Amino acid sequence: MDAKKVTISCRNCGEEMTIDFNEAQFSSAVQIMNRKKHQSRTYMENCTHCETINTVTSENKMEWGKRKGPNVKFIMLSVLFSCLTVIILVIVAIYFAFQGFQFVMDWLLN
Repeated sequence: MDAKKVTISCRNCGEEMTIDFNEAQFSSAVQIMNRKKHQSRTYMENCTHCETINTVTSENKMEWGKRKGPNVKFIMLSVLFSCLTVIILVIVAIYFAFQGFQFVMDWLLN
């Protein structure tokens, strides 16, 4: 399944340019309305003449090709485990800090 190529004119200089959905950067938008999932992608490409970023929005999944977007569940799980790891390391560091403080106070007072 090949991705679509769209020819548009640049917003700034008016030159014709082609945005290839296989190679252009894209952002995904997901909307859920009435229990139906609605997805769209906005493809961004720099103009070769004036370096202006031009965009094309597509709602047809058949035009997107085989490129996959980021996996949101994977990102959420990795952030969760990162936060838990940081919290555990902070608790361990505080525990050993107080153990060291207790050792110093015992040494000074005895």
